[in-house]
Amino acid sequence: MKGLLLGALAVASLAGCGKDQDQPAATGNTPATPPVSAQVPAPATEPAPVPVEAPTPAPAAALPPESAIATYAAAGLPDTLVKDGCYSCHDVNGARIGPPLRAVAGLYRTDPQAVDKLTQKVLHGGSGVWGPTPMIAHPQLSADQVRPMIEAILKLN
Repeated sequence: MKGLLLGALAVASLAGCGKDQDQPAATGNTPATPPVSAQVPAPATEPAPVPVEAPTPAPAAALPPESAIATYAAAGLPDTLVKDGCYSCHDVNGARIGPPLRAVAGLYRTDPQAVDKLTQKVLHGGSGVWGPTPMIAHPQLSADQVRPMIEAILKLN
């Protein structure tokens, strides 16, 4: 037991050796390093920046349901009507947000200016003919793209 106590004392005394060696010896010209408790605290660090989430990208356009593709194709309508999103508001036979395409054909079939009128309505939007819900404008399309779609719609029975 006595040997164990002496060993512990030897380790403790060696652990304390050299603690003052890291600090320069005090000379007449340089002041001694103040004790740790008297040192000026380090300046506070700025808070870590809050990570900013990247904006969520807009969802991709939903693919048309197979039923819309089949219904438009069965009616003999060009696939551009589906690709350009007409199916989102117009069904061939039944009312959705907008009137059924067969009803549009029935109303405008005998109007000699129907292709021009409806082309402008698709490009610039409009309201009032089928109720209070407006037709949104489609400025991303050109008149050359819209005209064949309108001609195909007007051929529906």
